[in-house]
Amino acid sequence: MRIERGIHTFSLTAPCSYHTIQELCETQSHYVRKMSGARLTKIISLNKYKPQGVEILLTQSIDHRSWIRLIINPSSLCSGRYEPLALFQAEHADLKQIHKRLKEIIKELELPMKLKDFKLNRVDFTRNLYCKSSKEVRVRLDIFRKSEKLPHYKEKKFGNHSGERDEAVDQPLYADEANRHVWMTGVKDSEFAVYDKGYELKKRHGLTVLAPVLRMELRVSGQRVRKLAGKVRWEDQLRQLSKDQDKVVDKFLHRLHQDFPQVVHKKEALKWIEESGFQKRTKDKMRELVKKMSSCGSFTAARQKMEISKKSFMQLLGKFEKIKISPITLPQKEHLTF
Repeated sequence: MRIERGIHTFSLTAPCSYHTIQELCETQSHYVRKMSGARLTKIISLNKYKPQGVEILLTQSIDHRSWIRLIINPSSLCSGRYEPLALFQAEHADLKQIHKRLKEIIKELELPMKLKDFKLNRVDFTRNLYCKSSKEVRVRLDIFRKSEKLPHYKEKKFGNHSGERDEAVDQPLYADEANRHVWMTGVKDSEFAVYDKGYELKKRHGLTVLAPVLRMELRVSGQRVRKLAGKVRWEDQLRQLSKDQDKVVDKFLHRLHQDFPQVVHKKEALKWIEESGFQKRTKDKMRELVKKMSSCGSFTAARQKMEISKKSFMQLLGKFEKIKISPITLPQKEHLTF
């Protein structure tokens, strides 16, 4: 299976006065769309540069600081047109091009701040998994639904999170139907989503991709960005995060127990367990976990049903790592290699 890796979206933020935002809305009224207004705070979208890969999100507040946020699809910004599947590697030449184009946008809008005044607020680490069929996309998505329930993380549905997600350059379709094509979990500064990219493109943009694509997206924001990349210029942060993306994503997948090399049919998994060199007691526990994963909605639920400690459970998963298969099994005889 072919996998593409890179950064799909990142955002830059800077403080901005209430009156500057008001003037911007008046001069760019043709491109302005009000998203929400809660009492003394308004969130406004400026979509003039959205087809080129930059959406400008304005947070205008009377009693709090106002902000301007640039939500950037770097691949689209580099090419000058919407690139739904392209992923960005923060190489020197490409970063120079991004820097130049953003400076031009700031100048065109006559903003009072400079590009150096913006801070990196969010980065989306993205992987496109090119599957053999739409059926494989659904199977892989169902496998992710059985992930470990991480402490403090909550499963989410599209449509009930912040305005930034709603107005991202490449947002998935937010509707009940779309939630059958996505699995998503998150906390304040970290969010992970797996979804059918082909479905989203067709429903939201009317685009058809030739190959079925499952998209994995790990979004980090706020303090998490600074913890991973340090307190340096946003260009240097982006370069460092691009360099470390595999390490960051792989670590998260390991926490979800979604980094096993293979997922096989139940009958085959039981055969692999039987042919392993483990003791009978270990084999019995492994078989029990395979059966529990067939009926339980997650690793967490299976562990609770088995009434074993987290430490013992991790040791048991280590046995599956040695035989290179996941305790999650396929509904039909179809091999998946990760």
